[in-house]
Amino acid sequence: MSRTLVVLMVVLTAAPRLAAQTATDLLEQGVRAYQKLEYDAAVALLRESLARRAPTALADSQRARALSYLAATELFQQERDSAAGSFRELVRLDPRYRPDELIFPPQVTNLFEEVRRATKVLTVQVPASMELRPRRESFTARVITTSVLPVLVTLAHDDGTPVRTLWDGRVPDSMIVKWDGTTTDAGTLPEDGHYLLRVAPNPATEDGPRPLQVTLDITQEPPDTLSWPPPPTAPPLLPERTSASPALGSLAAGTLAGGAVVALPALFGRSGEATGARFAVAATVSIAGLVGFFAHQPRPIEANIRANAPARADWQRRVEAVKSENAKRRGAARLLIRAGPVTVAERTP
Repeated sequence: MSRTLVVLMVVLTAAPRLAAQTATDLLEQGVRAYQKLEYDAAVALLRESLARRAPTALADSQRARALSYLAATELFQQERDSAAGSFRELVRLDPRYRPDELIFPPQVTNLFEEVRRATKVLTVQVPASMELRPRRESFTARVITTSVLPVLVTLAHDDGTPVRTLWDGRVPDSMIVKWDGTTTDAGTLPEDGHYLLRVAPNPATEDGPRPLQVTLDITQEPPDTLSWPPPPTAPPLLPERTSASPALGSLAAGTLAGGAVVALPALFGRSGEATGARFAVAATVSIAGLVGFFAHQPRPIEANIRANAPARADWQRRVEAVKSENAKRRGAARLLIRAGPVTVAERTP
């Protein structure tokens, strides 16, 4: 009886029982079957676990584990092409994954490395969101390849207009590409908007990995500046000028007296009409009020000014400190960067 027929019989016999189990349960049973050298059962269980779809599908880490056991099982069944196919799917799922050498013998790990070198895979990992200070900190993108590959990493506007080239060279397995948050060598900050981080083989080939891109939503965060310190007030400051009340009192008295002279016709002349003498008296009285106003103008109190000088000097020092600190903060603007999912980009001519 052929191996394919045996596997088919195992699947058909166990189908009702398998349908009631989760993908994780099937994976664990497949691993145990492999460890017991029950390869036909292991293949059936592992393939069934990988076939499950959301919401009961295996997580990527579990899927990688299932593929590594499936490939090893197929290799021991003398199905080398099938094993290579499972390893190829594993490399595309996670280029950084390696079968555990403490679990799998050399013939399994050697086949994996052979498939990995032959499978041209390019991927990029970026933080979902981060905040950075341009020129002082960096946005990082991890570029991962399955073999040494020349790669071009660029930042562009969402319409494809280039902004900066971040890397142009060979990538051996994995490397970190950094962006300092500026769009020119002079340190210009990006305007708010959507940008594209593009990672592509350079030069691109039809049989090579597809170029990838990540949308970056970049926003400048306004600096958190300090408020001005309140100026000193009285109290505790002492008054530094004499009161204006006496001067205002003299002016008011002169004005009222002058008005009264004009308004009292019975005192000057026989008619109710204003005479030159009455106006002369009114003017004299008003001038006297003005003289008193200027004579009682507020004057500086030198002793109090000297006593208040330390408090004013301390306030001025605090003002200058706030000015200096705010200048530093304005020069250290922050960028908030939110990254979208990694997608396949169109090939450029």
